[in-house]
Amino acid sequence: MTNGDTSTYNYMAVTLLGLAMVMSIGCSTEPKRVEADYGNSVNQMVQAATYNPEAAASTESIPVYGMDGKRAMNSLDAMTTDTEQRIEDFNEILDLVELGN
Repeated sequence: MTNGDTSTYNYMAVTLLGLAMVMSIGCSTEPKRVEADYGNSVNQMVQAATYNPEAAASTESIPVYGMDGKRAMNSLDAMTTDTEQRIEDFNEILDLVELGN
């Protein structure tokens, strides 16, 4: 080997050794503050979105107030009716409105 080959070999060996050290250090790090706290933001959001957390544990049945049966049925029908049927119904209403003018 010549002197130039030896220095290139030494340079590559030192570079590979340094790269191996950096990679091994990256794998052995402790969890960071963010990683240790991972998932808590979702839990806090779910807790904040729950109006009454004790309601699920309650054994008594609490009725829902604010909507009568007829309105509830109309809402269910509107959600379950096909879109094409709703468009046809809307067009019929528009025709009736135009006839009234």
